[in-house]
Amino acid sequence: MRIGFIGLGQMGREMARRLLDSGHDLIAWNRSPGPSEALRDHGASIAARIEETLQAEIVISMLADDHAVQAVWIEQGLVERLPPACLHLNMASIGLDLGRRLGAAHAARGCGYVAAPVFGRPEVALKGELDIVAAGAADALERCAPLFQALGRRWFKVGFEPHQANIVKIARNFMLAAIIESLGEAFALVEKNGVAPGAFLDIITATSMSAPAFRNYGRMMLERPAEPTFPLRAGSRTPLRARGPRSGPVTHARSRTRASSRACRGRC
Repeated sequence: MRIGFIGLGQMGREMARRLLDSGHDLIAWNRSPGPSEALRDHGASIAARIEETLQAEIVISMLADDHAVQAVWIEQGLVERLPPACLHLNMASIGLDLGRRLGAAHAARGCGYVAAPVFGRPEVALKGELDIVAAGAADALERCAPLFQALGRRWFKVGFEPHQANIVKIARNFMLAAIIESLGEAFALVEKNGVAPGAFLDIITATSMSAPAFRNYGRMMLERPAEPTFPLRAGSRTPLRARGPRSGPVTHARSRTRASSRACRGRC
């Protein structure tokens, strides 16, 4: 399949490599040239202009945040230049308001649009083992299915409105932020009283908290990997990304998680 790919950050470049390894024909664009040249060596065509990525069956965007997505697709008017035959598959994590705006903009243009944010880190993307949540029209999801199969170990259809996938990702990230915060406080509590945090983690993950989120994030917190895969500034925006007229109340937990993230950023 001929695929356009926009955004070659930590996640995007590994996803693009995975698609190439799966036999897809890929034309990629990135704002800075370095990641693009590395992908050229892996067999991709590199677009001199972003519009060239639209000459594809599906164009994937994996941009860094709401600001980048809005700048490319709305402010620069890329959605207005999307050919009717090209479907936009947005796999970035974005806010609910922007998700609704993108859905409306594509619908007004008469172009296919699917939102499909992912769960997983870059090394998981390269192996094709992401978890993907997708929402959009049934025929659009069917067109995207071969790409989901290449990139993920499984994918979940969560609705026919694209922004529904965005709110699932937001809610899941909020839960992860709460888990990480609670682990940090628990580690500090036991360590201050002479118990090794690693031993505490082994206990809770061998008993009532054996879920991967506790095991994996707890271990990363204790071992401190050399390279972060998710910036704190993005995590601090997670509670805000759910803002919207139908998003529900701002809970105490959402407010507290954002306050904690801002405090951490102030100390970095």
